[in-house]
Amino acid sequence: MALYDTQQVTDLLKQFGANAPLLADAFINGSVSSDDISQLKMLHKKGLLRPNDAPGEYRVASEVNRMLNRLMCKQSSYLQLTDMGKVIDSVNNSVADHQLSIKNNQHDDANYYLEQIDDLLYQATDSLNVSLDTMHSFISSKFGFVATLSAKIRENEKMLNYAQKLLTELQQIDPESCYEWTNWPCSSDFSRKISGFIYWFNQALPRLRFIIDNMRLSLFRLRCDEKQANLLRKMARYLHSHPEFELSDALFNNENLPSTLKFSPPLQLKTYVDLYNTANDSALIDIIQSLRTQKKPSSIATREVSEVDIIETERIDVKHDFFEDETQRLFEQVIIDGHAISAINFMEMSLSRWGDHEHIIDPIQWVELVFSSYCKLTHDQQSFIQIKPKAVLLEGTTANYIYSDIVIKV
Repeated sequence: MALYDTQQVTDLLKQFGANAPLLADAFINGSVSSDDISQLKMLHKKGLLRPNDAPGEYRVASEVNRMLNRLMCKQSSYLQLTDMGKVIDSVNNSVADHQLSIKNNQHDDANYYLEQIDDLLYQATDSLNVSLDTMHSFISSKFGFVATLSAKIRENEKMLNYAQKLLTELQQIDPESCYEWTNWPCSSDFSRKISGFIYWFNQALPRLRFIIDNMRLSLFRLRCDEKQANLLRKMARYLHSHPEFELSDALFNNENLPSTLKFSPPLQLKTYVDLYNTANDSALIDIIQSLRTQKKPSSIATREVSEVDIIETERIDVKHDFFEDETQRLFEQVIIDGHAISAINFMEMSLSRWGDHEHIIDPIQWVELVFSSYCKLTHDQQSFIQIKPKAVLLEGTTANYIYSDIVIKV
């Protein structure tokens, strides 16, 4: 199925023929200007011309330029740009050639490389913009160019895979590095082209991410529709294979059917009110009178008033846990001394100091507290500090242990 009809192609070819001298001047001279600005805007709208940097000037569109170069046996570039990375490399080479020509006062060559940079950047931005616009239009039209749900899902999946690969490719490029191209006494025209490309690139990535999100949502909806359609098809096949479920059109006249289940005759419904039917006069008058009757304003209900007691915020001092601090002291001593220390040995050496503060703890509880404090450390801290539990297998079990001590070392 063709995307365009014969008349559309004929009209486009007529535009080529009717504006052949103007297009030839733009192709030969690089740009064209005319007093008839409406003609240039019309050709720009048709996609045959594109605006130049200078106001009022237009250049041949990249597609037309490529076609004319191929038909005239003239290649504008031997590089076939397939991705943004190759575009950046090609622009980088052209920038180096342009900079070298400026330093050598070769202005004709510099202008040639400047036009080459402009064509490369415009072709890259234009092709990606067209790709994004096409993907957005396909999503908006719900892939209307195919009829079946399965084909719509396939097209959505293929487009989603392409967009994700494109996003991965573009994310590998740092547009800020392109400012290095202007790190020399360049012309304002050159710097404007580079900064415009960087600005466009920073705007294209969020737009592509937004399109990918819409693709995923569209794919989810299409799959839900396909699931529902499959259920309906299964239901239809089941009903076709069981004729006992078919309802007769004359069911309401069946004598064996109870009166409560009989169909009523079809209602004569209309989307408008028949003003010429006198049977509706009284009902219409009642409706009009009810609309004209002014409603009494509802009385404002008195609100209940209550008082709120505000209590001054109580300040609570933070209390430190004594034995939590002692576990931190144990870890610090292991790090400072650089040799292994047993938790029980540390406890025995600290009993006199703990007694001065009137703090007592059971050895088993102390070992469990040291282990829990070790588990609270960060991953980097745990990789630096190692523990070796001293355990005894619990009688009657295969993997349960009773820990009597923990050796900590660095």
